Amino acid sequence: MMRYQLKVTRTVKVSLFLLAIMVSCLVLQQFFLRNVDHNSLRIEGFYQEETDSLDVVFIGASDIYTSFMPGRAYEQYGFTSYLLASESITSEGIKTAVKETVRTQHPGMIVVEANAFLYGNSDNDVNEAHVHKFFDNLPLSENKIEYINKNVPVDQRWEYFFPLIKYHGLWTEYPERLHMIASNLTLDARGFNYLKGFRTTAYIHSPDNPCLNDKLALETGELDLDPKLEKQLNDLLDYCDEQHINLMFVRAPHYVTQETYNRVKRSNRMASIVNSRGYSYYSLENDVKHIGIDEKHDFYNVDHMNVYGAIKFTDYLSEKILYREELKVDPLSDEQKENWSEVVTATNQLYRYCDDIMTNTNKEKGAQEDVWTLLQLGDYSGAPIQRTDQP
Repeated sequence: MMRYQLKVTRTVKVSLFLLAIMVSCLVLQQFFLRNVDHNSLRIEGFYQEETDSLDVVFIGASDIYTSFMPGRAYEQYGFTSYLLASESITSEGIKTAVKETVRTQHPGMIVVEANAFLYGNSDNDVNEAHVHKFFDNLPLSENKIEYINKNVPVDQRWEYFFPLIKYHGLWTEYPERLHMIASNLTLDARGFNYLKGFRTTAYIHSPDNPCLNDKLALETGELDLDPKLEKQLNDLLDYCDEQHINLMFVRAPHYVTQETYNRVKRSNRMASIVNSRGYSYYSLENDVKHIGIDEKHDFYNVDHMNVYGAIKFTDYLSEKILYREELKVDPLSDEQKENWSEVVTATNQLYRYCDDIMTNTNKEKGAQEDVWTLLQLGDYSGAPIQRTDQP
């Protein structure tokens, strides 16, 4: 009898020891030995959104999460939205994001920014860093498993299920990373993302190369897409056909130079493909003058707008979505309205924070959903922003 009791005691102790190791590894993976950055905070915030609570989900790369301001769209146009976007997301990442949106939200519309399909080759789709930035942060689901089994070599698959394997060396970067860990913890405690994925840089781009944006309204030339990326595009459209998804594509404005001009022609080609399949494609890169984009004032680099450009783009695209595409907006509960009121306030504070930096300093400062940025916002008004380019 005593031997049996001793055996049971040892078994329990070993089990508790193994359980403690497992819990420790999960805590380390979730909060400490994990590549926490603006991408992870944005994606985690998406999964904190109440099921079926979003009217629109935007999917894409930095081209969209630096361009569209969900707080502004809600304040001025009354629809809720989120930016399920990741830095340099791949074309297959786009399709997975659409599937994850359908699984969790069923929004009235999904808007895809075109960048992932416009590269001159398909190298981005196999860029390990860009793949990890998105897929590391997805919760375990059938869609994530499908991507990993289809695209990731067998000897690397465990890294996507347990990122601790890949990032175990991050402890050497402390204490510099502590503010992002704190950002992750406060996001979890709060339960929603103040900026709904928006990120920007407070800076006004000083151009070295001539800007060709004035030519874009008349540009009708097309260049073929990379064959692999075109196939991925058609696969996405096939899926949306099958699922009856209300899908729309958009191309955000850029500071176009001679070096990047071919992307405009590939965008025109993509528009032709998408339109032929019965979906809308808004080439807003070609429409910068109607939007009111000032190439000397509204970009922080050649590929991204600052808040001066983003607020104009948000208003212009919101009108297209609401009036031309006739988006159906669902009513909100009182609690949801209260949360979105906080989103609006934070968005307006962020705009004024960036405006202050760009007006009064020569510094280049990133602004995103992190504790340092959010702490600074309390010094600024959350009142509605009146655009100076409008009467």
